[in-house]
Amino acid sequence: MTRYSGIILTGGASRRMGTDKALLELGGRPVLARLAEELGQLADSTIIASGPRQRLEYSGLGLLQVTDVYPGCGPMAGLHAALSHTQQEWNLVAACDLPFASAEFLRYMLTAHAESQMNTGSPGQTGGADAAVAVSREGRVQPLLGLYHKRVLPVLETALDAGNYRFMDCLNKLDVLYVPESGFTPAAADTPSPVFNMNTPADYAAAAALVH
Repeated sequence: MTRYSGIILTGGASRRMGTDKALLELGGRPVLARLAEELGQLADSTIIASGPRQRLEYSGLGLLQVTDVYPGCGPMAGLHAALSHTQQEWNLVAACDLPFASAEFLRYMLTAHAESQMNTGSPGQTGGADAAVAVSREGRVQPLLGLYHKRVLPVLETALDAGNYRFMDCLNKLDVLYVPESGFTPAAADTPSPVFNMNTPADYAAAAALVH
């Protein structure tokens, strides 16, 4: 049975939001705590990638914080730092600007990935040997929600050393399974989209309106 570590990506400058997105409350809980609970349902342990410094505000969760080896280089640097510390080969990843990333959706992704692994060798099939990432109903790739193997570390490091922080350029060098949100049927019909992106005060207000 495959075991997983969890990674929560925080540490962004939050320029558009104006405050730390990880600490914004939805339904009476910080986004960071919500994500830790969801990942904790599937992962043996969870790491917070906290950017260039550890944050006292995050310490209440009792989770390991890791800081960037490449500070100021965006979410790829956070993923690189976390993968350098995780205990399992496979890692479930969610960013703090995806407040509705859920264990339910990640289970759906894991099932899709397992099925793709069984289908490798068939024409046109990819096993997603390095990663599996979510794709929104509108067709937008969301690399900050998914499954990553530790073997992607050298690819991340090469890109970061070259000053290329475009996540899609990195994904194009990997064997990636793109998992469509459109195939996900949540248990509750009014479940917010797991790839809802929260970057501005207006996004936060919209997210808060979706929490019952």
